[in-house]
Amino acid sequence: MSKLLPHVGLRTVKTAAAVATALLLADLRGSPAPIFAAIGAIVAMNRTLGDAVQSCLTQLAGIFFGAGFGWLFVTLLPGYRYVGIAVGIVALILLCVRLQLQFAVPLACIVFVSICLSPADGAFLYGVNRLFDTSIGLGTALIINIAVKPYNNRRQIAQLFMHYLQTLPDYIGARVARGGYPDLSSLQAQLGRIGDELAIYEKQNLFRHADHDRQAVYLRGCEQLAGTMLQELTALCAMDESGRIGRENAARLQTLGVEATPLPEGATPCQADIVADYHLSNLLDAYGYLRDFNLME
Repeated sequence: MSKLLPHVGLRTVKTAAAVATALLLADLRGSPAPIFAAIGAIVAMNRTLGDAVQSCLTQLAGIFFGAGFGWLFVTLLPGYRYVGIAVGIVALILLCVRLQLQFAVPLACIVFVSICLSPADGAFLYGVNRLFDTSIGLGTALIINIAVKPYNNRRQIAQLFMHYLQTLPDYIGARVARGGYPDLSSLQAQLGRIGDELAIYEKQNLFRHADHDRQAVYLRGCEQLAGTMLQELTALCAMDESGRIGRENAARLQTLGVEATPLPEGATPCQADIVADYHLSNLLDAYGYLRDFNLME
């Protein structure tokens, strides 16, 4: 039976709690439109605290400028409804762009038009109530998001790195031991996902904790090592000849479970042998550094 039921994540529970709390607070103050408190709570419940704050700023800026312009144009141009809306939209967009608030333009325009289509004598009160109720929802969601186990993908990033390390020996063996040309698109996709998760991790440091910053720099360094491995493997796959590797690198590969025939003792390496051994050495150095890091800390 449990397999038939959908998984309910923590973010889902926090969203429900934020909406219910925001609606309760809006009702306690006698809000005429508590729906805006619920909308604010839903919008602000993002995966990371950085994204949540950005959503809050977008909502507050959009409502403030939209409501302000709406009230202004309803007051100054009461008999020019459609002309006022057109002029107001242009002026509002220009102001947001000037203030580098492009992210607030869509919402500001929506609120502006809503104000303009409301009765003139209630435009100001509508704008104030919407701003107040939305602020209740935004604040409620932000507090719950901070207080109840904020999202942290640090362990997930570590697991992605570990999977990357576990996958790489098969690609090395396919190229170095068997002389093939493996498709590296999967490795590239894995590296891209690591980068995406790191970008999310960096947004989680809302209060600028020094330890979080150090961890982010540390993980970016790990990402560079993973990128170096892919770069060196790509260089090996770009060679017309696979080349024969040195005995030292052959022994290092053996510890990874890759059996490769080394250059015979006393044999003179050709240019392809030297180049292949160089790229493989760089790859294995990066692999060793990343493997020795305690990523699960």
